[in-house]
Amino acid sequence: MVKALIKKPLKPVLTSLASRYGAHRQHSATPRLWVLMYHRILPVTDERYHLEEPGMRVTPESFEMHLQQLRKHFELVSLKDWVSAREEGRELPPKACAITFDDGWRDNYEYAFPLLKQYNAPATLFAVVDKIGTDFQFWPNIVASLLLSGAGSRFKNDPVLADAATHEAYPDQEAVAGAIKRLKSRSDAEIFGALDAMDWRAQIPSAMVPALMNWEQLLDMQASGLVDIGSHTRTHARLTSALPAQALSDEIVSSKARLEDKIQRAVDLFCFPNGDFNPEALALVKETYKAAVTTNRGINQSDTLALHELTRVGIHDDIANTPTRFDARLSGWV
Repeated sequence: MVKALIKKPLKPVLTSLASRYGAHRQHSATPRLWVLMYHRILPVTDERYHLEEPGMRVTPESFEMHLQQLRKHFELVSLKDWVSAREEGRELPPKACAITFDDGWRDNYEYAFPLLKQYNAPATLFAVVDKIGTDFQFWPNIVASLLLSGAGSRFKNDPVLADAATHEAYPDQEAVAGAIKRLKSRSDAEIFGALDAMDWRAQIPSAMVPALMNWEQLLDMQASGLVDIGSHTRTHARLTSALPAQALSDEIVSSKARLEDKIQRAVDLFCFPNGDFNPEALALVKETYKAAVTTNRGINQSDTLALHELTRVGIHDDIANTPTRFDARLSGWV
């Protein structure tokens, strides 16, 4: 309690110092690469905004501010081009920043893509290959919709969903986020199985729009010359020891082949779902791709980085909705 009281007044001071004096403002003899991790770009007026975890969303207004701030501090680069330059021993920018989007959300096309074009900003989108162009929904969004519609009380009789059971008719977003966090101890297969068993689609008053973009939208982004497409596996499976060897190969190797067939371009970049991977998965990714990104936080030093374990900086509105807070996030300090 005492520690919390001390930290609270100090936080704005630390944020201000990090914004002004962090690594993003410092010169270095070694070229460095910041890789930013985004998920969803949604206005607060969009119904989907309220079905998403706070740590996953950024408003278009914030994203535009981010692009403006990034131009002040970095050379914005294509991650693929930076990796190629590093592999070939070409000169690298002293401070480079690559923007990445995970999953292939439809709102990336609707709200992020126009801003990328407006600011001529390169980016990489990591697509869940088998789910593009389908009506697939990620389970946290299904759970959020069920809880917010009052159907969560039905969870208590299911051994998997009981971790998220609630008797509140309309829980707030904090309660929803807590329920989702508790469920993450379960496997995706367990959660989807339980949701399907309760016929989740019939429990939600209004049909949920497809979560991810279609192939035409994905190809439109690629055709702009600003957006490279990488693999985020076939189904967003966690690449852990729980996954059989054949399934591991399907998620890593087959996803590349299918994606290359769809976009008619080489796919050289990979993104680990949820940041999870075991030694076998890492070895297979190294055999299949030129580089890969994790969810581990950090700034990449060009002389010491591991190209298949690139670190990133996660960005969402809760921690980056003002220039000062965004810069502090880039600092490497907070």
